[in-house]
Amino acid sequence: MIKEKMYNEIQELRDQGYTEKEVIDLIKVKSGAPSAPTIRKYYREHNNDNLHTKLEKDKVYDVEPYRGVIIEILNSNTNIYISSIYDFLVEQYVDTGMTETLPGNERTLRNYVKYLRGKGLVQLGTTTERVYDFSEATPPGDRMQLDFGQYRVSKELNVHFIAMVLQYSRLICVYAQDHKYNSVETCQAIYRAFCKIGGRVKMLVIDQDTVMVAEETYGEVIKTRTFEDFCQEQELKLYVCEKGDPESKGMVENLVGFIKKNFFSARKSSLTDIYSVVQSLAPWVERKNKRIHQQTYREPLEMFEDTEKEHLRPLLKSVYDKSPSTYTQTTTGNPPSVRFKTNNYVVPREYVNKEVIYKEVSGKLYVYDAISHELIANYEVNPERGKIIRLTEDKKESTESWEKIADRLRLRWNCYDFQHFINGFKKEAIEGSGLRELKKQLKAVEDFLDKETPDRSIVAQVMKECCDNFDYKYTQFVRTYEKVKASGISYPSDNYLRVNNVNLDIDFEIYDTAFKERSSI
Repeated sequence: MIKEKMYNEIQELRDQGYTEKEVIDLIKVKSGAPSAPTIRKYYREHNNDNLHTKLEKDKVYDVEPYRGVIIEILNSNTNIYISSIYDFLVEQYVDTGMTETLPGNERTLRNYVKYLRGKGLVQLGTTTERVYDFSEATPPGDRMQLDFGQYRVSKELNVHFIAMVLQYSRLICVYAQDHKYNSVETCQAIYRAFCKIGGRVKMLVIDQDTVMVAEETYGEVIKTRTFEDFCQEQELKLYVCEKGDPESKGMVENLVGFIKKNFFSARKSSLTDIYSVVQSLAPWVERKNKRIHQQTYREPLEMFEDTEKEHLRPLLKSVYDKSPSTYTQTTTGNPPSVRFKTNNYVVPREYVNKEVIYKEVSGKLYVYDAISHELIANYEVNPERGKIIRLTEDKKESTESWEKIADRLRLRWNCYDFQHFINGFKKEAIEGSGLRELKKQLKAVEDFLDKETPDRSIVAQVMKECCDNFDYKYTQFVRTYEKVKASGISYPSDNYLRVNNVNLDIDFEIYDTAFKERSSI
């Protein structure tokens, strides 16, 4: 098929009296000119009444069921990628065995969509595009970029996903769930990706997400406790992008957008719950890893297998590996303990005669609840034999109650918001681990104030701000105290005790007489 401009040029030369051979000689010298048989064909056709019909090929996708599905997808998402529609058609009709192949390739589908939009059969969308720079070349096995994404499929289904891409080969790994990733789930996903590719990279490229980075100050990165442990366990380096500079990991930024537009946008009607998302996502990732990348001009999987895989570091055992085969199950007994290499590791008292699972990783023993898989305790593995190893908190608790600690705090730091402050701590503890946690929290606050010995007015202001912001944890109290202290504001000395003035017109002589009588007995 030739363009209308070329067709018109051939007809104009014919009308001017040029012979067929002369027209062929004149047009063939131009760049991108059609072949001589094509020029000859359109030279001999001299009917302009139905020009467009002559030039158009049959639209192989303009039949059911393809036509209806394509129009429905385009109307439900006007900014969809054509590659996403093509991938969805492959999944629905080829992968399920309904047809051996689609009636046309992706370019044919693109032309058909252009035709539908030109005819006004589907809605037109608007697109916005971010401008990226080229990513610097890195050695194979050196870096993996990581980012999070979110996509609302429907009112009931909001999908959170984590995307990872090897910077050298462009091999991708994507996992999804129905809630936001926390630090533990992030570490589990990263280790799962390591297991899939059969090794570890040297560096992770991330942004300042709170599940991984607690704080960044002038280039000094403070990782969250969980993520710090994981990086040490797997011997990983970090490259943390600056705020407002996502282009430092533009490769995975593009991947997040590609997942939204290519995977989710064409599947809104078929994704009904998180299980259908996970089920469809895995084969989608496999297909994309076998597709020629536009920058490397190679398949990511082929490039990974040929070059990058051999440069990965060997896998290490991880506490974040959730494969059942990596755990050992046992019953704790009474007193509750886990026996490992002739030593008994004591677990909390509430686990008497209960099933637990454990694993040893990098010289540490981790014990989990067998049902919920929550971490119960972890210990340094003792090289000696026949020992009883216990954590300090597993020893029998002292008889001192939280009320006594609260009374001591009241005597020294009583203020207008004190009872509100204590009640807030108590409510947080009841909703959490119980009054045992409350005693630890209040004791920590007491020890902190004993060490700092601040002015009572400062403590009163800290308690007030904690109550205003519902900060009823020890770490939140310390953070608020540091903020108040750093502000340098001088608070009134009577700020810690605000009592309405009352006119007391009372005769105290009778109390004095009674006191002297009791004292003389």
